[in-house]
Amino acid sequence: MKPKNQLTFLIYFVFFLSGMAGLIYEISWSRQIGLLFGHTVQAASTVLASYFAGMGVGYWIGSRVCRRMNPLTGYAIAEFLMGAWAIAIPLIIGLSESPAVSPLLSHPNEAWQIFIRGVFSFLLLLPATVSMGATLPLMAEFLSQGKSSQQNTTRITIAYSLNTWGALAGTLLSTFVLMVNVGVCGSSFIAVGLSWFCGATTLWLTKRMPTRDSESIALESSDFQKPKTSTSGRVRDRPTLVVLAVAFVSGFGTLALQVLFTRMFALVFHNSTYTFGVVVAVFLAALALGAALTSFLLRRFSPQRIMETAIGMGSLLTLLAVLIFVHSTQLQYFTAGTSFLGYIGGAILLVATSIGPAVVCLGMILPLVWAIAGASHDAGSVVGTLTSVNTIGAAAGALSASFFMLVYVGLWQSIVLIAFLFFLFSVSLLLVSRRWMSGSGLSILFVLAAVVALQSPEDVQHDSNTADETIVKRFHSSYGWIDVVKFKDRPTYKIRQNLHYRFGRTGGNVREFRQAHIPLLLHKNPTSVLFLGLGTGMTAGGAIPHDTVQSIDAVELIPEVVDAVRMLAEFNHHVIDHPKTTIHTDDARHFLLANPKQFDVIVSDLFVPWESESGYLYTVEHYRVARERLKSDGLFCQWLPLYQMGSVEFESIANSFAKVFPNTTVWWGQISQRRPVIALIGRDEVIDVQSDRLQRDIESVNRNRNSVDPNIGSVKRLWEHYAGDWKPTSTTGLNTDEFPRVEFLTPLSNRNRKLLSGANFESYYQSVFRWLSDDGASRSGDELRSTERRRSRQRLILFGNDE
Repeated sequence: MKPKNQLTFLIYFVFFLSGMAGLIYEISWSRQIGLLFGHTVQAASTVLASYFAGMGVGYWIGSRVCRRMNPLTGYAIAEFLMGAWAIAIPLIIGLSESPAVSPLLSHPNEAWQIFIRGVFSFLLLLPATVSMGATLPLMAEFLSQGKSSQQNTTRITIAYSLNTWGALAGTLLSTFVLMVNVGVCGSSFIAVGLSWFCGATTLWLTKRMPTRDSESIALESSDFQKPKTSTSGRVRDRPTLVVLAVAFVSGFGTLALQVLFTRMFALVFHNSTYTFGVVVAVFLAALALGAALTSFLLRRFSPQRIMETAIGMGSLLTLLAVLIFVHSTQLQYFTAGTSFLGYIGGAILLVATSIGPAVVCLGMILPLVWAIAGASHDAGSVVGTLTSVNTIGAAAGALSASFFMLVYVGLWQSIVLIAFLFFLFSVSLLLVSRRWMSGSGLSILFVLAAVVALQSPEDVQHDSNTADETIVKRFHSSYGWIDVVKFKDRPTYKIRQNLHYRFGRTGGNVREFRQAHIPLLLHKNPTSVLFLGLGTGMTAGGAIPHDTVQSIDAVELIPEVVDAVRMLAEFNHHVIDHPKTTIHTDDARHFLLANPKQFDVIVSDLFVPWESESGYLYTVEHYRVARERLKSDGLFCQWLPLYQMGSVEFESIANSFAKVFPNTTVWWGQISQRRPVIALIGRDEVIDVQSDRLQRDIESVNRNRNSVDPNIGSVKRLWEHYAGDWKPTSTTGLNTDEFPRVEFLTPLSNRNRKLLSGANFESYYQSVFRWLSDDGASRSGDELRSTERRRSRQRLILFGNDE
């Protein structure tokens, strides 16, 4: 390889690494800010829009300065600034979590809260995102210094493609390696190293690559505002309004589709960080392929002709993506493979075959816009300006999809709407080119495909519904579908999210009430209680029959769940509208941070631990905040679905909990070998319950016939749910904000069949639970039985024997 080609290859490699660093930054920052704002869709969309808005500013600034300086030097400066500010971001976020600042980022009016958080995120990320955005026009300006216009365009497109491939690598590296092994902030520091390596390498290259001399730079700078001329002498105008509109719509539609497609796959995936990472990775791979394909086609066809075809095909393939997805999955829970790797491989195949072709076509639009606008000559300015417009469109598309389309238009209708937007631009371009037949043919195909795309999901869902269930009400939310479902043969209801995630059900299932009864009965005088998570409302409703309880606060992430719970009022003691109750729509972690109120009892509901970012509700930091919100004699109750986690994850949670609460006891919520449910109950002192007082409280609760639970109908039966004390088994492997191990390890246990259910649970019980100490609760009375006799009864219920 010639020296000049070697240096060019090195430039491409630097831009690849820059793209990798950019996505590592984005993933790390979104998690760090999410802990401050709460992991809500609104907060995530606000942060994403702020990230893109800052990038858009960076693209524009880069387009202005790229011809006033050596572009490689400017590129190096941008990389160094990016890394330096990335180091400061965790420090600023840490200061913002203080009690004095955190409440300022919240507001009772949702619109004002979104605005405040948007401004904060934008300013927080601005120095880094501006630097990040400026790198593209600076790189484009450097690569356009060749003699051939076609060669210049090809180089820029290849560099953009490689940068996107780097982003794909950053996504996979962050998701599958860095977050759990290096940490959330640690990942961003790895990206700092990449940025500074890129900056140092670029500075080294400035001495070895031929660049324009200072005289030519000064001349071009003084002539910057003048119209540029092509090599043929023809004056070239700035990008036209049509070109700018295509750039904006391309960004708007593409990012809106990313949000919508992510929600589409949430209907069938187990929705861990890994499956979300798969969707983003395939999306980036398709965009990179689209850019690479553009560089190839531009050698043979005009950019206008490629543009007409790409947008038209993109609109049709977007509709086809819905059809492929629906008929491949039948909207059933996705269970491909017999291991975690098999599952991820199947998920990649499904995502790639359904949405990949459409995104490849849409990924061609931005490079084609550059080519049409004359990026081969004035590359930095043209690429920077158009990419800035495209990125602002992307921010608008992400916000529109999250806040408007999913809620008011609907998932399938929104996908068709975005496809229609691209269809209109394609037909308009075809008509301007007088390609009447092509425009007519595209119109007919689009109408037919749109009708089928809208009808197919409804037909499949109708056919796949079980015969004994019917949907009473469906709510369209930013978090997906929230359904109230009734069993046809009995007066039993359930609330579910996205078809397959069930929040709980009514009927004969009294475990939800028990999840309130046990912690409240173990407190000598609970007057105020906080429930983190609402579900069907039965757990929070279980507090209403307790005479001592005067106030009930419940925090629910999804607003539509509150409306769904209200529909089950006859089963949950009308908890939503009860005078004791106050409902808060917020992220549980953020509510605890922002609300200084203290409680006698805090009950944390069952959360699916493998769902993305649910693991933050099991961290040491979360438990510390919860402890600060307890009164001096208060207790915290964490319910855990053992059948949804492996032994490593359970011990990580239990050890993290015990690190914060000196006295941690384990209680059975559901004594079952197949679906065991336990509670970790923590407080500062030993639980000291007087039998007489406890019996009176049990009798008081049982006077309400809807609350009777024979499993805890007496003092003796209640204490039979006591499993023992939990003492930390290790000081390593804790679940923390920096190392959210539960979130990343539970999906592996899930797909590798290591969950604590069936034989796995029996083995773990015999080796660990059977030998728990028994000093964390003070009790008296012969009716309470000895430790071994109590556990013998538990083993009899669990395994059918007491051995």
